[in-house]
Amino acid sequence: MKILVTLVIALCLFTHPIVCKKHYNEEEHSAFEKSHKKLSLQDDPSYSKLEEIQDHPLGSKILQTIALQLRGNESLSAVSKLLNDLKGDLEGKQIDADNERAQIGSQCKKDLQNYSQRISLSINEIKDAEFKAKRLNEAIAVYQAEINEKARQIQVFQAKDDTLRDIRRQDNLDFSTRTTQMKEMVQAFEVILPKLHQVWDVAAQHKAGSFIEEEAINEALVQLAKIGEENPITAMVALTSTLEPTAVQTLIEKMEAIRDSIKESIKAEEDAEAKNARDTDTILAAIFNAIESLTREKSSDQEALQETIRNRDIQDKRSRDAHAEFNAAKNGNQQRNQQCQEYELQYQQNTIERDKQIAIIRDVQNIIATKIEVVTCFVEENNLF
Repeated sequence: MKILVTLVIALCLFTHPIVCKKHYNEEEHSAFEKSHKKLSLQDDPSYSKLEEIQDHPLGSKILQTIALQLRGNESLSAVSKLLNDLKGDLEGKQIDADNERAQIGSQCKKDLQNYSQRISLSINEIKDAEFKAKRLNEAIAVYQAEINEKARQIQVFQAKDDTLRDIRRQDNLDFSTRTTQMKEMVQAFEVILPKLHQVWDVAAQHKAGSFIEEEAINEALVQLAKIGEENPITAMVALTSTLEPTAVQTLIEKMEAIRDSIKESIKAEEDAEAKNARDTDTILAAIFNAIESLTREKSSDQEALQETIRNRDIQDKRSRDAHAEFNAAKNGNQQRNQQCQEYELQYQQNTIERDKQIAIIRDVQNIIATKIEVVTCFVEENNLF
């Protein structure tokens, strides 16, 4: 433009100085007016708004489209229609996004509530299972203590039974030994007394010291001696051989008294042995019953223990399953919550961007409708043609 003005001025100076000077003044005035008008348009708030709009990708494309229309001297009605359609499309997308957000938000709320409910239920399940498992473990400890105590008592009673049976066998053996000896003594008396009576009868019929008496006594003593050295009567034979015949009657009476006393002792021993046996049997029966009762109780406790262990194991499995469910629900809740938050963040970002795009379109529409000269100036100054 400046070069053109310079050429015009030079031409005027060479042809017609006055006319050229007038023409130059008109050109200068026109350029001044254009420059003033451009500055005025650039000072318009709409110009600054267009600069802001150009900084946005959508705004830049819209301004380029407007520039193309202006360069072709075409009507901006097509641009207006395009802007209306674009704004309508953005508003429609926003409505769809709002509806989708409402649906997804509702689904997120349901999902998070479901996860929260699962977490709550799993926590309650864990607490209940652990509480019951604890009680069952306490019952198991009690059953084990009871079983051990009953086993100990059974061992004690069994030891008593064994000891009592040993004592009974020994007592019976001692009884047999004593009574055998006493019966042998009685048997000896039953053998010797008739011979002594024979000696006494001979002595009573004859005078003491006569040949017949001495011979009869000696014969009786010889017969007694033949019974044998191992028999208890041997001592009696030896004793009797030293007595005077007149003392035999006294001896007979003493021996008969001893024999009868031994028989009574045997009877007393037998009665005592029978009573001891009965008493022992009674005690053994009581011990047997106690062992049987304890064995049944122990068996019952063992069955209850196994059942309690099974129930405890069930509660432990419940607890493990509940822990697994808790972790799954917790992780699912975190993931779903993150998804919902990310979606909400994306929705907010998209909404802000759409609102900005819609605002740009509205601003452009308003500027086109009211400030077309500002638009043209902005396009020219930014070389958008």
